[in-house]
Amino acid sequence: MKIANIETFVVRIPFDGERPVLTAGQRHSAPDVPVMLRAGHPGTARTEYPPAWRLKAVYTDFVEAVIVRIETDGGRVGWGEMHTPVAGEVAKAAADALLTPLLLGRDPRQIGPLWDAMYSSMRIRGHFNGFLMEAISGVDMALWDILGKAAGVSACKLMGGQVRDRVPLYASCLPSVSVSAGEAGIADVVAAAQGLVARGFTTLKVKVGVRLDIDRALIGALRSALGPRVGIAVYAGGAYDFPYARQAGRMLEDFDVLWLEEPLAPELRRDYARLTRALDIAVAGGGALAGRWAFNDYLADGAFDLIKPDVGRAGGLSECRKIGMLADTYGLPVAPHISRGTAIYQAASVQWAAAAPNLMICEWPMDQTTASEGILQTPFTVEGGFVAVPSLPGLGIAVDEAALRRWQAAPA
Repeated sequence: MKIANIETFVVRIPFDGERPVLTAGQRHSAPDVPVMLRAGHPGTARTEYPPAWRLKAVYTDFVEAVIVRIETDGGRVGWGEMHTPVAGEVAKAAADALLTPLLLGRDPRQIGPLWDAMYSSMRIRGHFNGFLMEAISGVDMALWDILGKAAGVSACKLMGGQVRDRVPLYASCLPSVSVSAGEAGIADVVAAAQGLVARGFTTLKVKVGVRLDIDRALIGALRSALGPRVGIAVYAGGAYDFPYARQAGRMLEDFDVLWLEEPLAPELRRDYARLTRALDIAVAGGGALAGRWAFNDYLADGAFDLIKPDVGRAGGLSECRKIGMLADTYGLPVAPHISRGTAIYQAASVQWAAAAPNLMICEWPMDQTTASEGILQTPFTVEGGFVAVPSLPGLGIAVDEAALRRWQAAPA
């Protein structure tokens, strides 16, 4: 069996419902970047830190991703996906110009050597993260899809064995509440949370970071409305510095929060370690990291209580499996990070989750049904806060290629 063709293409798929963003195709800075006003020394003015302009990430108003389609000389097709919320053309170019020539004519079942060849192509130049790793991740997924289809089993059975038939999920992500929205905004978030609980979810994630008093009111209202049996996780999006993160974390301890996710910028590894030691609630992170080496640096420093690798960014199924095993040697659980993407990316995450013995829970975005169920011949089965592990060979899913191609973006 040989790799005969590798195709990559960008898709842009609308989110469900209305979203407060710009018109179709435009790029924008995240609208919910927090502004923390903290009192200085007595007699000084209140100051903003970190400055909001240093925290703005760029997104589009679509679910944007790069799809990988690998075909063998025998006609077998494997699907993968790069997690590229913006500027997917960059990762696509890396795959087309660099990775494809390395892989054509090779046996797709030799995933380990192929992964090493892709990673080593640029490692001496320092490409340990970013678009290249996202490109490798998507290609790796497609190779696992082919391997499973060739063997006639789902990918999780080839990653050390399937340890669960259902993967526990948390619904992601309830929005933060702006200063201007006030109590009405809090009521809207509470109503949305109650709707998710009514659909069977027992764990939810909410965005925080606007201002400490507003966050306290929001989390307090959620805890009061949902009761003690619903898990609440909190996502800060790297918005804090260490002192504010410590203050926010101690506030969250009053509400039995499951974890505080990405409170600091991903570069601040030592501050993550300080914060983890300072708080009783779990500190989670890793959604922005790629490769086992980066995760090992954080784990060796005691920087996380829970890691959240992303199969579309961290190096694909191959690397996430190794990262999960690494976390297990530190006695830590994993919770796969799933953000903007299609069902291909979700399916790969579920396959890893099904094989990971130290799985805690898996993320499940709730506002991208078209990108998820809309491109599958048979949608995922999500009931009672669990997703059934799809049992078809490979990633477990049958892609509706015509439906997927509907969202293919024109070449840049």
